[in-house]
Amino acid sequence: MTRSETKLLLQLFNYANHTSKSMKSGVIDDALGFLNAVKVTFQNNMQKYDQFLKVLRDFSAKRIYISRVKSKLKMLFKGHKSLILEFNSFVPKKHQIKLLSLDNGELAELPWDVLDIICEKLDFDDLFSFPGVCKNWWTFHKSNFLSSQEPLLVRFTGYHTHSYSFISIHNKKVYDLNMMNCFQQPKCVYVGVSSGFFIFARENNSFVLFNPFTRKELVIHATFTVNHITIYQYQALLAFEKCSQEYVLLLLCKESSRLYAYQSRYSRWCIYSTLKPEEVVVDFVVFNNIIYVVTNNANIGVLNLNSRNIKFLNLKNTPDKLPSKTSFNLANCDDQLLLIHLQLYSRRQVYKIDLSTMNYVKMKSLGDIALFYVSRKNCRALSNPQRFGYRSNYVYEVNSFSKCGMYDWNDHRLSYYKRSAGDFNFDWCFRHFVCQGSVRSDFNLFDWCFTHLKYQVDYSLVE
Repeated sequence: MTRSETKLLLQLFNYANHTSKSMKSGVIDDALGFLNAVKVTFQNNMQKYDQFLKVLRDFSAKRIYISRVKSKLKMLFKGHKSLILEFNSFVPKKHQIKLLSLDNGELAELPWDVLDIICEKLDFDDLFSFPGVCKNWWTFHKSNFLSSQEPLLVRFTGYHTHSYSFISIHNKKVYDLNMMNCFQQPKCVYVGVSSGFFIFARENNSFVLFNPFTRKELVIHATFTVNHITIYQYQALLAFEKCSQEYVLLLLCKESSRLYAYQSRYSRWCIYSTLKPEEVVVDFVVFNNIIYVVTNNANIGVLNLNSRNIKFLNLKNTPDKLPSKTSFNLANCDDQLLLIHLQLYSRRQVYKIDLSTMNYVKMKSLGDIALFYVSRKNCRALSNPQRFGYRSNYVYEVNSFSKCGMYDWNDHRLSYYKRSAGDFNFDWCFRHFVCQGSVRSDFNLFDWCFTHLKYQVDYSLVE
């Protein structure tokens, strides 16, 4: 979305709410999301999107009154209730577009147990518009999965059909992401999820970042070739500058072992190197507003955003160099920086990085932590996982072969699910999406989305 389009929409909302003051960044983000929702809705009929912009321009130029804006938008959004509800969430009642089912206000005061039943029948797009009905529904909305901290399983189906969905294992519910259908292979290839944004690589040397929760979209043009991309070619991390809308996008290219960083404050890319032969960065994480990286030799360093340097830490008790099939990951949980070592056909190992003593401290168990691992991608950690139906001291693993597995840290045993698997919620996920023939005939990619994690970096902490 261009700034001029956003400005036009904010002018309308400011007038409707009788204020000339600048809106908060959160409202601006919501406005951007609404603009993108309109564009996505009319992506196959951009003439209607142009008509929508013309209405905004006419109002800005004082050629029409707000009552005329409302009537024009009511006709334009006919048949798209979600757009009407979202528009209504920005303006006071007297300027809202009325829907017949809401005119008498009876739905607004439905009991929460009834609203819960309604939510169970809604897909993601409808849930997104749900809080725009009234204040009561907005309050209830805060309790559903869109506002929770529950880890959601992301499922992408490819080859024969293309679709995205969120899976709430805790609620045994699937939410189809119809709004994501515009990101189709081979033109767009899924890279990952970070800070609530889906990240896609495009064949035209660009990356698209889309947040389904806010409808915000960012496009970054690359200065390097991103053609012939595959699903596992890139690993990504998105972090926002503290107290700012500026952001940093890290991309690790598995094919070339290069680490790229895009900084919006400078609008440019740079390449980071370990400056050590046969040593490459294999993962990264944000911890205490600083980006840490780990290499294939288990060396941990600090990424300096003010230069193109990686400052490696002089840690004691570094794990010995491990075989080539070893995978290292970094995770941040409860103010702990964790190094995770997942070795095929062997025991998993986790080390706590004690920065006060500059030591690797091997952990005998995960304690009250569960790990969520994506094969060949990343690993995240969650404390007190029981609140979402997961078990402490377990590793939940997913991969592109439609396999879901659990690693028990107590007996060091990994179990991939079969039809006879007996675990409650995770088994339901496996049986629902893997054992069904219609799904097994297609390609499934799984990933984890931690909706509450929005990484922030502070440039002043690293000199």
